[in-house]
Amino acid sequence: MQPALPHWAAHHEPWQTIARQINGLVDQINTDSSLIAAEGLNIQRVNSAGATMARPRDPGGYGLVVVQLTAPETGSGKYAGHLFSGNATSVAGTNVNMPEGLRDSGNTNSLVVNLAESNDNAGHRLLKGSFYIGLKAGRTNETPPRLIVLINAAGPVLFPVGISKDGGADGTQTAPATWTYTVTSIDGQTTWGTQVPLARPRPNGSMLPQTTATAFGMAFTDATGTLRLWDAGEVQNTTACT
Repeated sequence: MQPALPHWAAHHEPWQTIARQINGLVDQINTDSSLIAAEGLNIQRVNSAGATMARPRDPGGYGLVVVQLTAPETGSGKYAGHLFSGNATSVAGTNVNMPEGLRDSGNTNSLVVNLAESNDNAGHRLLKGSFYIGLKAGRTNETPPRLIVLINAAGPVLFPVGISKDGGADGTQTAPATWTYTVTSIDGQTTWGTQVPLARPRPNGSMLPQTTATAFGMAFTDATGTLRLWDAGEVQNTTACT
């Protein structure tokens, strides 16, 4: 991939005006170059009135592309997205922090279609800002057109977490418990939240949290990206029947 063209600089007129005009052209060239690289397109030469110009061929086959969801579209299961290109700079010893060195094309140049939401009128399952690997499958009929990218993502689901009680109080005959928890990855290496309340409603009365050294629960991420603890393994405190 060719590196981005640099901007011109000038301190006095008329060179400042000329530099601004050139920099406008540079920005357009860099954007087009990034888009072409992200889409993996070939350049086709055509002649018009004796002049040679270049235009990208339509994407062929089902090439892979990295895309980030930037907004939901009107249609259920469809999203606006940014394409990413370049070489990742990922390091094994650090947590994933997308785009991991990939270069943002800088504009909303794709329509992302989630196959998992086919015939689903519930709205949009996927989170704004999330990344996916998708298949290039054509172009929209908009002006300018966008690349259509197919993905197959189920969306947020419950996943196991490690937990330890770090606050709150037990319930009473007239009020539910308010225990809160430190939530970690299941291997305990990453802390995702502290003093996290239980999203699942509790009944009034005493609730016994887990007391073992290694305790587990179930969590999910809501539409705002907030971690929600759904199940902490609490049980109601009961007494023997008489």
